[in-house]
Amino acid sequence: MIAGLTPNASGVIYMTLWSLAYVVNDGLVRLATEEGLDVYQVLFLRGCGMVAIFAAWSASGTRRLRRRHLTAPLVTRVAAEVVSTACFFAALVRLEFANAQTILMLVPFAVTLVAAVTLGEQVDRVRYALVAVGFAGVVAVARPVPSQFSAWSLMVVAAAAGLVVREFATRRVEASTPPVPIALLTAVAITSMMGVISAIAGWGAVTARAIVIMALACLCLVAGYVFVIQAARIGDLSVSAPFRYTTVVGAVAVGIVMFDEVPDALTIAGCTLIVGAGVASARRDASAASRPPRHGVAAD
Repeated sequence: MIAGLTPNASGVIYMTLWSLAYVVNDGLVRLATEEGLDVYQVLFLRGCGMVAIFAAWSASGTRRLRRRHLTAPLVTRVAAEVVSTACFFAALVRLEFANAQTILMLVPFAVTLVAAVTLGEQVDRVRYALVAVGFAGVVAVARPVPSQFSAWSLMVVAAAAGLVVREFATRRVEASTPPVPIALLTAVAITSMMGVISAIAGWGAVTARAIVIMALACLCLVAGYVFVIQAARIGDLSVSAPFRYTTVVGAVAVGIVMFDEVPDALTIAGCTLIVGAGVASARRDASAASRPPRHGVAAD
């Protein structure tokens, strides 16, 4: 938890940082592919760097993964991440990018719903409405065309389901398990899978500029892995989940900076909805936390 902040506030910050780290990473991966590298080659090489960083980071005695940490929730988390990645990339090459991303943005609503049902988190109608407003903002930005949805859309739904499983499996990992070895296990699993796929898809020539880009992408994803683990373990998931939508806002910013993609009025409106829903959710939680407990209420 971040010093001086409540668990929910810390969870929101971690979720926002995770979203921004991931979207910048995505932009850098795209830049690397423009250097002539296959996308799976980029993901594999980036993953090798991540594994090296996490392995060195977890080498100290306080960050090592002990045998007692290898519980079912941890194995489930890693497996869910691998399955989600495999499903998403299998569909992404066959669907419009906007459609795939929009389906994946169902995750915050699913996390909020499952958190209310399985964890007993208090989720009122206003919180549900704010998540819905955030999703409406995503639709406004992505503008998916219904006619372009296909059976491959179900693969993205499966990827989204995998991400939901990952969040709740992370929640059930023992609190004594350091986040770095969790990220290391995940990086090893995904990198291994990408290595197999890249061997089949083929490799392009690696340029010096591509190496620099992949190194930056690696650093962004390393930060993102740590942030997403912390976000899932601190505070209420129903509070931090809406801040996943900041990914879309970050994507617009990356598009402007990296690819000269100027957003139109509808995109700006969608981003406003996303940010507004997230801020309103945080303000509502802060207001509830500062409200004094009620006294003198007779029990039924």
